[in-house]
Amino acid sequence: MSFKSLHIRYQTAKSLPAPYSYFYTLTIHTVAANAIQVDLAITYPDRDDIDDDELIAEGYTRDDDFSWSGRLPKNWWETIASLVRKTRLQSINEDELDEDEDFWDITVEADSGNKTQGKPAKADDWQYLMQELIQASYESMGRERPFELQYLNFSGLQGEQELRLTASFAERTVKIMSIANRHEQTKTMPWSTLQHVMSQVYDHDYDPDDAELKRPKRTGQWLNLGGEEWYNISNISTLTKTLGAL
Repeated sequence: MSFKSLHIRYQTAKSLPAPYSYFYTLTIHTVAANAIQVDLAITYPDRDDIDDDELIAEGYTRDDDFSWSGRLPKNWWETIASLVRKTRLQSINEDELDEDEDFWDITVEADSGNKTQGKPAKADDWQYLMQELIQASYESMGRERPFELQYLNFSGLQGEQELRLTASFAERTVKIMSIANRHEQTKTMPWSTLQHVMSQVYDHDYDPDDAELKRPKRTGQWLNLGGEEWYNISNISTLTKTLGAL
């Protein structure tokens, strides 16, 4: 089944306290050339009793509520349509939700005009994709930049090797530029590449106190995640293997 429009109401589980709890409403309509029109509103409730210093320490602010309306391209439509086709919606009974269970209410309008409503039988796929869509909205309005990663390898026999990965959530594109022996090569990769790379990158903790604050020149394998810090990842073989294979 394809879709003409999609409406989602979502709220984090009752057991999740402020400032982490939130809810959002999301409406998606297909438009010309199978692009999508997105209307998103996110609210973070129950923060009035939390000090500003505590919010800042957790990476939040007093006013994180957010709304955005705009368009995303065809590959977003294709991705959502693929998930809609695989999704089985179950009936909703909010009173029966466990304290640790998120609330989902999805309404899908098919091209025929028929509507189905319920919660997804497998919510994890929807959770992951909606987080990517929220990131795409942040990027589209300039609140955040595309994801960037740089990898330097000074430990091989082939001399200095550099890799730069740029991933746009708004466009759902992954571009990789590699430089070796002063030869530059650029290519695009499937979106699934980013998912694999990020799972490897964020599977490890990085200590800012151990980071280099300038581009390294000494032997090693180094990772930069868009800030000033360069982390020596020479001893993380699974990650260096993943980045080296790109």
